[in-house]
Amino acid sequence: MDSQKHQFQIHLPGLLEVLAESLYSNDSVAVRELLQNAHDSCVRRLVESQDTKFRPRVDVSVDAQNQTLTIRDNGSGLTADEIQDYLSTIGRSYTRQLGEDLAILSPEEAEKLIGQFGLGFLSAFLIASQITLTTRSFREGSDTLRWQSSGDAHYEVTTVERGAVGTSIELKLKTTALPLTSRDVLINTVRRYADFLSVPIYVEASRQPVNLMMPPWEAADTEASIRDYIAEKFEVQNPLTILELKDHFVNIGHDSIKVPLSGFLFVPPGTIASIQEFGDLTIYIRRMFICDGPSELLPSWARFIRGVIDCPHLQPTASREQVQMNESFDLVKQALREQLAAGLKRIAQEQPAMWRLIVRAHRDVIIGWAVRDDEFFNDIADIVTFRTSRGALTLPEYLKLTNGILYYSTREIGSLQDQILSEGSSRPVIDASIFAEPAFLMKYAEQKTGVQARKIDDNPDELFEPALEAEFVALQSALQNKGIQARVVRFAPENLPAVIVYPQRAAFIEEARDSLETGELPEPFAGLIESYISKTGADESLSGILYLNANNAIIQRLARTDDAVLRETGFTLIYQIARLLSGRLLNVRKAKDLFQSLTEGFVNLLDKP
Repeated sequence: MDSQKHQFQIHLPGLLEVLAESLYSNDSVAVRELLQNAHDSCVRRLVESQDTKFRPRVDVSVDAQNQTLTIRDNGSGLTADEIQDYLSTIGRSYTRQLGEDLAILSPEEAEKLIGQFGLGFLSAFLIASQITLTTRSFREGSDTLRWQSSGDAHYEVTTVERGAVGTSIELKLKTTALPLTSRDVLINTVRRYADFLSVPIYVEASRQPVNLMMPPWEAADTEASIRDYIAEKFEVQNPLTILELKDHFVNIGHDSIKVPLSGFLFVPPGTIASIQEFGDLTIYIRRMFICDGPSELLPSWARFIRGVIDCPHLQPTASREQVQMNESFDLVKQALREQLAAGLKRIAQEQPAMWRLIVRAHRDVIIGWAVRDDEFFNDIADIVTFRTSRGALTLPEYLKLTNGILYYSTREIGSLQDQILSEGSSRPVIDASIFAEPAFLMKYAEQKTGVQARKIDDNPDELFEPALEAEFVALQSALQNKGIQARVVRFAPENLPAVIVYPQRAAFIEEARDSLETGELPEPFAGLIESYISKTGADESLSGILYLNANNAIIQRLARTDDAVLRETGFTLIYQIARLLSGRLLNVRKAKDLFQSLTEGFVNLLDKP
């Protein structure tokens, strides 16, 4: 069977339509691509000409009246063959070819080049109905050439009057691109994409370059420059700490690979990124802006981290608006994770005051993601602090006080009763009321030899000792016979006669029942609430358990008295005072009933002969 080879034909207008609709997210990328080309042209001239007197520059100007945008550079320019081979050949990049040639002989120079795909120049047609390129190569005897196209299948090349070495691109702007004729819009666009490019970029004949030209981490006063940049770029005035990124060796088992990194990470004074899955990272490749926002380059536990990274090993997508998630991406991610974890650990060990500030500002995020990330958990498990009845303590500090047992409550240790009980006990309690704290404590106990975690929410017996004396056993039985849930135990401090411990869901169930009784809830919600109550404890006691302190002199007197009125009145008063001490919120009706009961009790005592 006969077969013939045929050459692909490219329909340029159709390709441009695909680029406009699918490849690039917005028109401003055209300015980025042309600036990158101008930059690479200047670098190419530096590398190939070895001219020590050469001073590269890029000029950007607009003519609002004629609706044109011009980008001019004094770089290497193009010969007629280069126009044919590279500019007019889609997918072939001269910069990429030059970079490959230099990669072995001069890798440092190769890494300065940005171009890669040979598609960038086409993006100019997103904003221009016509492009006129005038160029003259730095090579001896080169002509000045004019290349012109309206985005159809043809282009025209003409030899024109001799001009300066370099390239000038004039764009006849489409109506949708006319905002670029605004000087402020143009300056902001240049700064967004090319702020760190080493070639100076001037806009509208500005006296000074509008781009910084040098990243803040390469400035003479690095720390001050980075702080100024954070204030301007991220609008954060006082970052808690800044971690400068360095080249990092990643262990891959049989060997290690060097990952070139520059930039910085910082911890803001508050968790402004906690709702995101990842932290904020602005990504550059060879000083050219790629993207910013939540980035999977940062580990998931680092949602509170923000920063800027420049890494030549990252590979951009064809649109250069994202990075490819490949093996290089994974290596960079590992390098970032290891540097960040090591930096936080170093701060915790060498700057404990700063670490406390970081934990205070971002503690919930730190704990939450440590539960999910074993490596990060191991890094911070012993240095994160917890709220306890003895103040903020690390878990190793806490365990020294409790012989290896983590006593914790998932209800906030905020009431006066909780504080008195905890402080009076020889076993302080951890406040684990934040969502991830109980899971963190359980994970800690599972991974640390000899450590136990005990939840005391609905079982405060860990803090109490039973009172086994006959009179106290009889007292407890008498109260139970009267329908009062009471236990006589011993706890510190001795001058606290009684406490009430409520079931964990009691407050919600009680409030829900009150709302159902008063008809405050709409019918659909009322049905849901009734269903929830029936499933989660409709029959559980809402009055709590009254724990009487056998160490207290009042309880001892009441347990031994033969005066029934005195005993009953005394326990009524103690019960109502314990309700006040428990920290439970009371509505107006219940508060009135409580004070009425207190008043009647004291009146009964005063009326006794």
